Amino acid sequence: MSSSSSLTHSITLPSQPNEPVRVNAAEGVSSSDFRDAIDSCLFKNWLKNLESEKGGILSDGSMTLKQVLIQGVDMFGKRIGFLKFKADILDKETGQKVPGIVFARGPAVAVLILLESDGETYAVLTEQVRVPTGKIVLELPAGMLDDDEGDFVGTAVREVEEEIGINLKKENMVDLTAFLDPLTSHRIFPSP
Repeated sequence: MSSSSSLTHSITLPSQPNEPVRVNAAEGVSSSDFRDAIDSCLFKNWLKNLESEKGGILSDGSMTLKQVLIQGVDMFGKRIGFLKFKADILDKETGQKVPGIVFARGPAVAVLILLESDGETYAVLTEQVRVPTGKIVLELPAGMLDDDEGDFVGTAVREVEEEIGINLKKENMVDLTAFLDPLTSHRIFPSP
């Protein structure tokens, strides 16, 4: 496994055709992880979102992407589970950098199961070990899809069965994201 801080790639974005963007690998990122990162759907979708006419931060020309530093790639089998990078984005009017730390992950599902008993409604939660918080926490049954084009409902059913032992039928599931404004691409982001 080779690693080098000299791994670099250049991309040209339609919104800034005369300003190529350098993409560099941080020290410790292998050449194969670097290549996987820049070829990943996570990275390509992020670039696409930057230039999207519907809220993309580069779409109106007031900001520019100067460079990207790939800092970490965590593989889940043969696919990227988590991708961490830092984007240097400049506000052209002020010359100030916009905070640009990105922690990208693939699509995931969470399942809200409501049970009614004696006139009371209860949400089903599961205990999960969460190393980042150093605690065991109660949360909705949830999990990541196996790929970017995966079966959201099938993943939800599988996660509920794996985590809490309840067998659900796909046809009984309601996709709550279908009620969202189309501008959200029917997605929910737990934090910015």
